[in-house]
This record gives sequence, C-alpha cells and structure tokens, in this order.
Amino acid sequence: MSVQFYIILNEHAGSGHAGTLWPQIKERLDATQVSYQLAISAYPHHTVLLSEQFAKQLPDEPHQDWVVLAIGGDGTLHEAINGLTKHHRDYPIPVSYLPIGSGNDFARGAGLSLKWEDAFDQIIHCTHATTYDVGTYNETIKQERGVFTNNLGIGFDAAIIAQANQSKAKVWLNKHHLGSLSYLASALDVYYNQTGFTLTVHVGNRRDIYPHAFLVTTTNHPYFGGGVGIAPGATITDHQLHLVVIEKPNFFKLLWLALRLVFKKHLTSKAVHYYQTDKVHLTVPAIEYGQLDGEEMGGRFFDVYVGVTQYPFWFDLTI
Repeated sequence: MSVQFYIILNEHAGSGHAGTLWPQIKERLDATQVSYQLAISAYPHHTVLLSEQFAKQLPDEPHQDWVVLAIGGDGTLHEAINGLTKHHRDYPIPVSYLPIGSGNDFARGAGLSLKWEDAFDQIIHCTHATTYDVGTYNETIKQERGVFTNNLGIGFDAAIIAQANQSKAKVWLNKHHLGSLSYLASALDVYYNQTGFTLTVHVGNRRDIYPHAFLVTTTNHPYFGGGVGIAPGATITDHQLHLVVIEKPNFFKLLWLALRLVFKKHLTSKAVHYYQTDKVHLTVPAIEYGQLDGEEMGGRFFDVYVGVTQYPFWFDLTI
C-alpha cells in the first residue's frame, strides 16, 4: 500500500537538532520519491492544532492512504497523537515519528531505531499500520483529557523536567548529544527541594495511601527521562499500565535506589511500590508538578483517571 505522509516538523526538537537535520531528511524523502505534504510546527502546542486540522479534513472511512509523521522528539509525537484523537474517528489516521528529540523514549520502548537514518527506513518501507498501546488520562480538576505514548508522572520526575527545561545547560548538552545529563544535574537540585506528598492509589476495590510519595510514574513501556528503565517488564503490546510509586528516601537510599535502577533491580526495594493494571485513579491533594511524555503539566492538585487504549502506528520493526 503506497501512502502519503503529512509531515509535521518541529525544528526546535533536540535543541534545534531536528531543524539542522531537515535538509538531509528532505533529500532522502525526495530520493525515495515519497509523496508528502510539509507543515512546520512554529510554537508550543502548534502540532496539536496542525494534526487536529489535518484529521478534520480527511473523511472518516477505511483505506485512507495518509500517515501523520512527526519529526521531532517525544513531545512532538505526544502533540501529534493528541491532535489526531481530539475527535473520535471510526478509522483513525496512523501516526509515526522520526526520533530526533532529547529523550526519544517512545522509540526505545517501541523498538524503533534511535539512528534517524534507520528509523527513516522502518517508516518509509512500512506497508501496514500496527496497533500499539497508548495511555489515556482524564484529569477532573482542570478537566483535561488526552493520551500519552510514554508516561504520566507526578512529583520528582516532573519537577526535574520543569527544572531541566529552564536550564541553559540543556541546550549545550543536547547539542553535544548529552541530553540525559541535563536531567541528572536537575535531579540533584530537585531532590533537596522535593518533599514527600500524600498520594492515594485506587485500583479496583483497593485503595492505598502513601503519605510520603516522591515519584509517581504511570508508564506504557519501560523508559522515562531519556532511557531510564523505570518499569523493565512493560511493553506497548501488554494492554497494561505500569505504575511505580517511590516514597521519599534519604540521600544515601536514593543513591542506592539509583544504582539498583541501573541494574533494573529497583522494583524489589522497600520504598518502591509497583502496580500492573488497565486502569488506575490517582489523587494528590497538594500542588505538585506533573508531566506527560516529558511535557510539563505545571504545578497543580491531581484527581486523574488513567487507562489504556490502542492506536495505529506506522513503522515496521522487522526492517
């Protein structure tokens, strides 16, 4: 099946790396004689609008030959899929992404190549869409709902992202392909300022209360924060959410936990609580930072229902 690509380019992704690479990507697109239409994402959340408007103009019928291709990072993919799912379609438009951001966690979790040239081949030579899991959220306080491909985080990881995004070092580190270090530098700073908070987890008839929650991540696949394997057993085909709750450890325990995290042994630690479920309800009655796929949600109270659904993606992992 030959498809046409509606390409949304976020030139700022990876601290401008996507914009720098675009001429090479365009050259390869033209060489493979792919039919495409290009839209440039010019400001935050513009990709949501572009993909939503694109979906609105396509009739909702089978055998569509369009794929929305986001060129950027996890945030660009997040915005593209949220625009595509804004309005219900019986025949959703497949989405794809060329991973050129600072984290690229969805590529890791899906098995898409982190080398853009190889990922390009996996996308362009794909012949059919494959359905994978995505998370859904409904935040009742601010009445926000949508989907996420990676994770929804409250507390420590979200505060790190807020801090790293304000950091001048992030631009320099991304330029030298050391994006993960900007998160590490922010992590130490945030640790000293982050206090434990009360979290209630509702799963089925069970209600667990954690008075000193520190990091709360509901994830769709193993990775967050640029390759940290927070939920090693998660896959994008298991129809499950993986919730990891870590209670505030002292500094030495945190270092020990970080070490265990590197060797994927952290889930057996006393301070770590792990849930596998297809839906969960989380409440936090204090103002905490939140993040969705590495995008800031800001500081807020939380009353959020998280679930899992499926969406068609366009890449072939056998290539």
